[in-house]
Amino acid sequence: MARRKLSVRFKALTILCTDLARSVRFYQNVLGAAPLRQDESGGGPWYTLGSLTITLVPNAAERSPADFPTHAMPMLWLEVDDLEMAHARCGAAGVEIVAEPDELFMMIADPDGLLIEVWQSDGEPEAAG
Repeated sequence: MARRKLSVRFKALTILCTDLARSVRFYQNVLGAAPLRQDESGGGPWYTLGSLTITLVPNAAERSPADFPTHAMPMLWLEVDDLEMAHARCGAAGVEIVAEPDELFMMIADPDGLLIEVWQSDGEPEAAG
């Protein structure tokens, strides 16, 4: 009997947060996430962040206990056209800078300590999936 291949597609990234208003300010005002819709089930708002769809759900009681580079964890990877400008924006907003920028990337943390790598674009278009 032949086995069918399981078809998996990326739908969205759900970010569990402790303070929805604070996370909205970070993702929308600092990173530039564009609002999509509110979750009618009472979950949280939806955004596009580049080509990624994210939703913020306020159901965490504490900041992430994961410590880089000690603990396993997911890490969001973003690419920007101007790393220097992204660094200045993060600094002005009081964002936690985990690794200061070099010519290639910097690492920041969202308000709940979730790590985000921010890379300088090389100008090449992304290859399709």
